[in-house]
Amino acid sequence: MDEVLELLEKTTKRIQRIFEESKEAASKQTADYGLLLQSKDTTEEQKLKAFMRRMLAYDRLDRLSSQLSLLYMLQIFAFKVKVLEVTVNKIDEQLAKSGVLEKTNEIEEIRKHIDTLKILMEAQYESLKEIKDKNKEDLPYVF
Repeated sequence: MDEVLELLEKTTKRIQRIFEESKEAASKQTADYGLLLQSKDTTEEQKLKAFMRRMLAYDRLDRLSSQLSLLYMLQIFAFKVKVLEVTVNKIDEQLAKSGVLEKTNEIEEIRKHIDTLKILMEAQYESLKEIKDKNKEDLPYVF
């Protein structure tokens, strides 16, 4: 679980950096494209190209923003799973130390659910990586 949290953090930082850089570049580009679109000396073909490039810049920012939001949600979810795991381990330790209560099957069930959540998190992360790789293949201008 710690590896997943670490990978999510690294990926999120990288995507955040890319998003910020892209946002700055897109801001400059879209301003230039806007000037081209308003210029009377610009041909229809140039206006169309400027419009398409401006839309591509906005689309790229939108995809990066969505990806970043998903990564933040995955980080929150992974962190909550980690907290839950630590809490259950502490409860288990206290039950074992107390001697009053023996371990129950419920604790083991909870652990199984946590393990399932870990597997789910890892699968979601792998799925996110596959989507990113597929986007690189399908849309090389995005990355």
